[in-house]
Amino acid sequence: MELLKSLLVCSLLIFLAPSLQAADDEEAGSSSDAVMYVELKPAFVTNYQSRKLGYLKADVTLKVKGQNTADAVERHRPYIRHNLVMLFSRQDNEGLATPEGKLQLKQDALQEILMVLKTEGEPAQVEDILFTSFILD
Repeated sequence: MELLKSLLVCSLLIFLAPSLQAADDEEAGSSSDAVMYVELKPAFVTNYQSRKLGYLKADVTLKVKGQNTADAVERHRPYIRHNLVMLFSRQDNEGLATPEGKLQLKQDALQEILMVLKTEGEPAQVEDILFTSFILD
């Protein structure tokens, strides 16, 4: 009787193992599409175009889809930061003073990040750029 139970359990495991593996693979696949947030630390601090000496300080977080894109952002962080510093320093006081100007800056920053990742042949599933702080002086 014990031998029969053991054979039955082994048979069930043989038939169930592929479906259990498929379930594990599905979970792993769905986590690769998970939304993640990547902070671009430290904060960006740069001068911008103004009649008086003005500076901009911004904390930036990226909303990305999948671990591959998050890893790509980490690999190319210096290139991304450089492009964003150059973009921020080209801004003028009039553009940054309006909500529309800030929205345009956000869209331009997202395009800079996507361009870096695509140029480097990396996954570029960056869904949004979030300014978690934005200070002008």
